[in-house]
Amino acid sequence: MKGQGVDLEPERGLFSIDSESGQIYIHHKVDREKTKELMFQVEALEKDTLHYLDEHMLYKILVIDINDNPPEFTEVKPVNVLENTAPGEEILKVEAKDPDEPRLGNGKVSYSIVSQSPAIPSNVFNINSETGSIFLEKCLDYEAIKSYSLTIKARDNGLEVLSSRTVVEINVVDANNNLPVLTQKSVSANINETDNNVVILRISVTDKDTPHTPAWRAKYTIVQGNEDENYKIETDPETNDGMLFLIKSLDYEANPQSNIKITVENEEPFATCPPLSRRDSNKLSEISAVITVKDKNDPPVFTPPVLFVRETEGQKPGKIVGRFNATDTDKFFKHSIRYVRGSDPAEWFTVDADTGVVSTVKTLDRESPYVNNSFYTLLVYAVEDGESPTTGTGTMSLFLIDINDNLPYLVNTHQEMCDDGEVSFVTVAARDDDLDPYSGPFIFMLLDNEQHIKNNWKLRTATDHSAQLVMEKKMPVGNYTVPFKIQDRQGIAQNCFLNLRICHCLDGKTCPDLKPATATLYGVAIGMFFVGLLCLFLGLCLLVFCEFSNKKAQHSLPSNEPMWTLINYNEEGGNAEMKSPIDNSNQLVSTVAGLGARRIIPVKSNMQSSAQVGYRENNGLLYRVGTWGPLNAHQGHDMNASASQHYLETSSHAGGQSELSYTSHSYGSKSWGSGKHLGTFPFRSSMFRPINKLQEHDSNGWANRHYLEPEPTFKPRVYNYEGDDLCEPSLDAISIVEDSIRSDYLDNLDPKFTALARICQEKYPL
Repeated sequence: MKGQGVDLEPERGLFSIDSESGQIYIHHKVDREKTKELMFQVEALEKDTLHYLDEHMLYKILVIDINDNPPEFTEVKPVNVLENTAPGEEILKVEAKDPDEPRLGNGKVSYSIVSQSPAIPSNVFNINSETGSIFLEKCLDYEAIKSYSLTIKARDNGLEVLSSRTVVEINVVDANNNLPVLTQKSVSANINETDNNVVILRISVTDKDTPHTPAWRAKYTIVQGNEDENYKIETDPETNDGMLFLIKSLDYEANPQSNIKITVENEEPFATCPPLSRRDSNKLSEISAVITVKDKNDPPVFTPPVLFVRETEGQKPGKIVGRFNATDTDKFFKHSIRYVRGSDPAEWFTVDADTGVVSTVKTLDRESPYVNNSFYTLLVYAVEDGESPTTGTGTMSLFLIDINDNLPYLVNTHQEMCDDGEVSFVTVAARDDDLDPYSGPFIFMLLDNEQHIKNNWKLRTATDHSAQLVMEKKMPVGNYTVPFKIQDRQGIAQNCFLNLRICHCLDGKTCPDLKPATATLYGVAIGMFFVGLLCLFLGLCLLVFCEFSNKKAQHSLPSNEPMWTLINYNEEGGNAEMKSPIDNSNQLVSTVAGLGARRIIPVKSNMQSSAQVGYRENNGLLYRVGTWGPLNAHQGHDMNASASQHYLETSSHAGGQSELSYTSHSYGSKSWGSGKHLGTFPFRSSMFRPINKLQEHDSNGWANRHYLEPEPTFKPRVYNYEGDDLCEPSLDAISIVEDSIRSDYLDNLDPKFTALARICQEKYPL
């Protein structure tokens, strides 16, 4: 045996068979709600050979139901029922399921209401025992009972009855079963005839239904007296009152008093249980309102409100085009009226203050920007001459008839064309501000007022208002002016000019955009600009510094001290002043050894003295070298004679050595002494004094730090410098070996050199 319940699901192992007797056994209970039937097969085999004796036999086993499951209710939710629901309407349906076999009654479910709470009134609801539908049997009253609770029972029909219960909550919802009632039967109000958009009445009602529900909220309607739509009525959402608005002013002269009727109902339709008769159900609350209008001083009224006038444009000043008529409609406030011109944007008209006659003061032009579709609007005010004057407004709508007073012109006076593009023409369009028949179609003509105009261009008609300007032959790139004559339908013409740009088009269709001329400063230019400003600023600072230094030097140096001297050595005999001014115009030329730098240093003086002076620079310090000597008494003393100028130079040699060369200076008619009075002056190391460049012009201060003892006073005398005829190629050539001369040579020097030697020996002892 094999199959379901044997070796296959469901219920595997449920059956077994005795191999000898063929008895089939069941081993446990079967749940019909899970397994309703089983199929398996049985085969017979010879005991010895195990050959099949016959084909297999198929068995189908049906599971018979027993009532072992009670009905189960599905989810039941609370239900809301309007209190004006008519009896007999279904309000709810409950459902219970039983998995047992319904044909045997085990799965057939029956429903019933076990209890109702509150119990009085009884039998308010009924249930269908087969379907579970619950019906309303009696009218509901929200004001009496707001909810019900029903206990529903579901049972099966088996031999042994099984059942279950559930509770249903039914909420009674208030419905509009109470009409709103007006607290008053009639009301009245007084208003001014100038009032507008104001509340003139409030109407109150009462309603027994639940507040702030559709059954309670009132809805008001004006059923009579609002034919001109002067009023509207709205409901106050908080108080449920009706607010009557005046939305359009009333005219006392037209109707000093008006009567209106207002009805009220609820937003939710009115219904009762049991329902009322049609006559009673349609009876709504109604109120009457009497509105009394108080007279006020009304503004003048224009008759007609809009004055329509037709005139031909071009009318000259003084033309009467119309007359306004305004009247005072008041019964008790009568006043005279004067007319005042209001809005007149083109200022074409004047209005007579007494008669309202409108006359022109300018020529009428239909093409004015203030004219819209041939219509021009003029506003005129009528003003009363009272204590509290009122003003009425009248309108004149003037229609202007067109005349041919405008010339045709080109719509676009600038166009572009490719020199070798696909399209060899441009479309020229014309316009005339006049209307038909004083405008197009136009006649286009080329004017041959320039050479070769018609040889290069020709016209062909495109439309009634345009023409095509065709390029007859290829023209060079550039700008051209093409003259036209354009004539309208009436033959009136005007000469026009088209500015045509012919360019080389990259795509063959469109000219490249013209780039405007701009000035652009790039980063380098901006940087150079700021560098230039910085240099200018530094130059000004340097100029101020030099000027200040010059002034300081003028005050710090006495007039008899030359700028190029080694030290401030005083005059012969002490602090005697020199009478001759110092001339620093001469220069020395110096070349720094090893660097090749060349400097020119002034040495010339207007004094009757000469000097052989050299300058040498090393490591930022400037050295002065030279010899000094007095002039012979018989030499000339011409202070104004021209002097031959020579220069002392240093030149670079191999190995970093430098040598000084100098030339002699002569004053007057005779040359310098050749040194026969003093011989050759021995240059010692003490003669080379370093001078800081920054202190070059402060020699007086430097010297004062070395002169500690007062000098005797001597009369000034003229000195000459030794070495007048000496032309040595270097400083070494004029130097004397220190061993070949004794120190007593200082005894033979003049007082000026004695002072100089003493200073040098004090700082640089021998």
